[in-house]
Amino acid sequence: MTLTKGNIVVIPAPTDAYKNEHRVTIHWQQTFTDRQENYIVLLVKNKSQDGAEVPMFIEEDWYTIAKLDKEATKSGADEYEFVINDRVQYGQKNANGDGRFAVWHDKGRKPYQAKTSVASRVFATAQKLVGEGLAAQAKQIQEIGSAYIGDSLKTF
Repeated sequence: MTLTKGNIVVIPAPTDAYKNEHRVTIHWQQTFTDRQENYIVLLVKNKSQDGAEVPMFIEEDWYTIAKLDKEATKSGADEYEFVINDRVQYGQKNANGDGRFAVWHDKGRKPYQAKTSVASRVFATAQKLVGEGLAAQAKQIQEIGSAYIGDSLKTF
C-alpha cells in the first residue's frame, strides 16, 4: 500500500537517545552550493493502512515534543498521530508509488530524490534501522542527496 495525503502515521515521541540513534546527515547540492542537514529517520506505522511501515525522514530541529505537540495529536505516552498533508513531501521508486518514503522538513531544503536504485536502497535501509542501529546504514542513506541530478521531492 502507498502512503497518501490524509493518511495518519504514528510517530514515536522523541528522546535524546532515540534522536542520537536515528540521526543521519543528508548531503545534496542546491543552487550550485553543497548542503548538508541532519534528519531523524524513522520507520513509522501507517494507521490508515493497517499499520503498514513507511520510512519517514524528519528535519532534526522539527523532531521535538514542542513541534509534535503543535503539528500532531498525542495518542499515548510514547507516540503521536500525524496526518500526512501538504507540509510533507515524498520520494518513491517509480510512478506507481512503490517504495514511497515521507520527508517532513522545511520545503526550502531541496534535496533530490535519487533515481530508482537509490530510492530502493533508502527503503530497504530504513526498514533495517529499527533493530540494527545506524552505523553502517547511515552511509547508504547519505546517498539520497549526494547526487547532483535526480527528481525533486514531491509535495502531497
